Amino acid sequence: MEAVQRKPVEADLSLEEAIRGRRSVHYFAPGARVRDEQWAKLFELTALSPSSFNFQPWDFVIVDDQGRKEQLLPLCWGQRQVVDCAAVVAVLGDKNPHRRDAQILQQFQDNGYIDEQTKNAYMGAVDVVYPDEARKIEHAVGGASLAAMTFMLAAHGMGLATLPMIGFDPAGVRGLLKVPDEYIITMLIAVGESADRNLPRQQRRPHEEIVHWEIFGGNRKTVHLDLAS
Repeated sequence: MEAVQRKPVEADLSLEEAIRGRRSVHYFAPGARVRDEQWAKLFELTALSPSSFNFQPWDFVIVDDQGRKEQLLPLCWGQRQVVDCAAVVAVLGDKNPHRRDAQILQQFQDNGYIDEQTKNAYMGAVDVVYPDEARKIEHAVGGASLAAMTFMLAAHGMGLATLPMIGFDPAGVRGLLKVPDEYIITMLIAVGESADRNLPRQQRRPHEEIVHWEIFGGNRKTVHLDLAS
């Protein structure tokens, strides 16, 4: 039986409000469900995430069967949110999205972004941009992570709580979910109805500490003075 749905966040939620309001929720209300139409909207929005060459190097596995979540639990270090949440979404990074390069680059040409000569040049450039396994992994994880953030912001805007998780046994989860070797399990995201305690947000490093100008460690004033000299 579906639990009573939480009141959704207002549709006119600004981007700043969505970013400031989204939290990583560690306590979920058991028994909640995500409706099929909610999943459809979530992934319609997630698919709008940016990616290199528009290769869209992401796939997702939704686990919402309670028995399957119980199987995930020991593979996720016994974290209770795995079984209490409505669903666990495995975010997969595709190491070989260029299998779709002809189709995607043709779309670039059809939509007027490039001509045929440029399209053919791009076809050959893919192997240059992603020449080895390490670069393919970087591309897969980076693209899938962009999609994951879009997913979590969209979920928040729909009144759903989320929690990104990297604490799990990759090999065990891969086996349980039958994930092919060409995909990286970038993260798991617990999704559902929040039952979290009203705790303050953890502190963030100030922007003065995390922003560097022109070079790592560069101060805006001193670096620009050095560049001008």
